[in-house]
Amino acid sequence: MGFIQKLFDDGNVKAYRTNTGDAKIYGLESIVDLNFRKLINLNPSYIFTTFFNFSLIDSKYSNSNEPGVQGKEVEFVPKYNIKTGIKFGYKNFISYLQYSYLSNQFSDSSNSTESNLSGVIGLIPSYDVLDLSLNYSLGKIKFETGINNILDNYYFTRRATGYPGPGIIPSPPRNYYFTLQYKF
Repeated sequence: MGFIQKLFDDGNVKAYRTNTGDAKIYGLESIVDLNFRKLINLNPSYIFTTFFNFSLIDSKYSNSNEPGVQGKEVEFVPKYNIKTGIKFGYKNFISYLQYSYLSNQFSDSSNSTESNLSGVIGLIPSYDVLDLSLNYSLGKIKFETGINNILDNYYFTRRATGYPGPGIIPSPPRNYYFTLQYKF
């Protein structure tokens, strides 16, 4: 199921949800996870790990009865997805730094690059996000704090067709959080 741009008998072009056709999706995903503490023989009180996750996806409509769809990219499938991060800790203190990147993607099977008036269709631009969290455990109590979207990037991940839309739903700007956890 996907959105296409359809010309109706009254002369209006509207986004129309329908069975779009057949698609072929090929992909490659990899992950590298390194534990530096074990690799360089650090003291067991230290935590020092990193990871790198990458996916490459090629998605195309191979067959469609809808005009202008065959050969287009499947909507909501970014070509590149990269996530990487570092975890460092000492005894009861742990810090995480994570970076995420998604390439641009389409929100309709017509692969419209421009938005319509409602904002329901159009390109979802590539975006990246950097997050940081710190936590400290003391017995049954755990303190955690963090910053999401450290770089304060403006981005959105979807276009809503209904509530709370229709239109672009912006993702949160830089934000901070603090938590206090007690385990019974």
